[in-house]
Amino acid sequence: MSAYTEHVTRVLAEDVRHPALGNVAVLRFAPPEGSNRPATLGPRSVDAVACAIGGALDRAAAGEIAAIALTGEGRVFLAGADLAMFADPAVAARSVGSMTAAVHALHLRVRTSPVPILAHLGGVALGGGLEIALMAHVRTAAPGVRGIGLPETGLGILPGWGGTTLLQSVVGAETATRMILEDPARDRQLSAEAALEIGLVDALAADLPAALDAFAEIVRTGAADRPEALPAAGSERAAEIQAALVAPHGHAETRRAWADRRVVQGAPAVARAADLLAQLPGATLAEALDREAQALADLLGSDAAAGSLYSAELLRRGKPSRTPVEGARELRRVGVAGAGLMAAQIAAQLALGLRVRVVLRDLDAEIARTGLDHAREIVLAAGAPEVAELLSATADVSELAGCDLVLEAVPEVLRIKQQVFAELEEVLDPAALLVSNTSSLSVAAMASGLEHPERVLGLHFFNPVAKMPLVEVIHTPATDAATLATGLEVVRRLRKFAVRSADAPGFVVNRLLFRVLGEVFASLDAGADPQAVDASLDEIGMPMRPLALLDLVGHAVADHVGRVLAAELGERFHASPALGAWVDRGEPFTRRDPESPHAAVRAEVAEVFGSAARDAGRAGEAATGPELRERVLRGLAEEIRLMLDEGVVEHVSQIDLALILGAGFPRHRGGVSVYLDQCGAAERATGGTFHADRFRRA
Repeated sequence: MSAYTEHVTRVLAEDVRHPALGNVAVLRFAPPEGSNRPATLGPRSVDAVACAIGGALDRAAAGEIAAIALTGEGRVFLAGADLAMFADPAVAARSVGSMTAAVHALHLRVRTSPVPILAHLGGVALGGGLEIALMAHVRTAAPGVRGIGLPETGLGILPGWGGTTLLQSVVGAETATRMILEDPARDRQLSAEAALEIGLVDALAADLPAALDAFAEIVRTGAADRPEALPAAGSERAAEIQAALVAPHGHAETRRAWADRRVVQGAPAVARAADLLAQLPGATLAEALDREAQALADLLGSDAAAGSLYSAELLRRGKPSRTPVEGARELRRVGVAGAGLMAAQIAAQLALGLRVRVVLRDLDAEIARTGLDHAREIVLAAGAPEVAELLSATADVSELAGCDLVLEAVPEVLRIKQQVFAELEEVLDPAALLVSNTSSLSVAAMASGLEHPERVLGLHFFNPVAKMPLVEVIHTPATDAATLATGLEVVRRLRKFAVRSADAPGFVVNRLLFRVLGEVFASLDAGADPQAVDASLDEIGMPMRPLALLDLVGHAVADHVGRVLAAELGERFHASPALGAWVDRGEPFTRRDPESPHAAVRAEVAEVFGSAARDAGRAGEAATGPELRERVLRGLAEEIRLMLDEGVVEHVSQIDLALILGAGFPRHRGGVSVYLDQCGAAERATGGTFHADRFRRA
């Protein structure tokens, strides 16, 4: 028996008399009665929608109504396909084909509607929801509405319910190509105002009565007539589609080249959507919809779709809650020990999220003032001048005495952090929290000499703090429940994702990231060609190559963290002997290459690491290409299994979420564990899989 239970969307029908339009059949999409879920499209919901619209078209043919209006309830028009359906492959395989056929049949029928159709977007219209709206002759949207778009290629599939076929006839080839191919990769959705600007909606209207008035005027002027669904072969619009596909994507490749590169990285959806767009000129609507249906079916069976849909569900479940964390303490004033770049960023986010007074403290008064200026600049850039007044700075530790929580963001040296905590314990109330932003050091070791270690925990923010959505919440064996709850509540109020980790070396992200980078450095230290090393992991699909990532992380930071993890976890973590020499040079590993989407590796990298390899007698022991990639994947699988066995996290999904949000691991790979199951690395390295047979290839 399937575990999937559909929350069936209702279609509420009523007739509304409009002075200009006459009798209008209004179809309102609503969630199940009493449900707080948005209206979505599962198998029974699609049947309900198709039956309701089909019935309205029958009434139109009989002369009973003069127009049809589609709308939603609350802040949702239709939120697209029910993603929970895809968690059960049997349900998806059984249902999606018939759902697609039903929607496509409806598209063909409404093209011959004897009456005009309005879609009023009073709220979110994503994916299949927007594709239902594309059936209408006219679309309106309420001002301020957000969440309009076609995110499918970001989910490993494509807009297969008419979107890939019909969007170009509404907004033009260039905009449609961007919306289908590029916007999902950037998590970009449209507001009502942006949709009006591009012609996706025809007018803004606060509610359905206002939308009907606007609709009536558009019908009166004849502007509701539909354009031809598909361009003729050789037409100007056909040429526009081809031009849109070869338009630049970034600085060094066309959209078509980018899409083809994504195929190599295991993400075929963008290229398949591009193919469908290229095939539109000269096709009939039925032919184009048939190709769309086949492409959707093919992609649904791909590894990328399985990984992407798993990731989407992870992100949905992990999203910051609207409900406060039970047991969290009230925070009226917080402090930040340290006033450097990271400290200032954290202070700004604490002020913005908590809306309480935040005090930066540094031993050097000038550094404290500089940190305060930087924090206030961040707050002002966020458009919150009133919050800037909540920030202050001091060199006097006694001014932190009234704080309910103090977070240290001082240099990553255990002795210094222990000194800071000891100093703070002397002035803070025994119930006040002591929080560390350490990226790799033991939080328990920091608290070892304190009288109240139970009020200590780690909140590891990632740089840049404003943009990075992840915070690792590190609890020690001594951390009490109220302290942990308060830490989780701070992260929630900052609208960031929290991943809980035990107090283990490197926690989650850095432990796995440096297992990868350790393999990279092991090859460099053995004299491998740096450019070949850097390109070896392309197939995994990371957003940037390893050496460009190291430039972003910082070479000194990487050297420090690598050495800490090697000391704590042993020889499976490689601490590069040559990295320190590169740190002394103070130069980046890479430079921008105008001819390539990837940064080029500087020639000096080969000189420095090659020289070290020859001096150590290691030249010729290097791995690149598939061999290095296999070492990385086996290393990741081995390390994840160890982390699960050690109880660093409770479930592998927390690791996946952390790597997606904290390290940019590709969503189409399912974070990391799904990919390791799919490519067989988990079984090769550990003798088993992380998800039983769910993602194992046949």
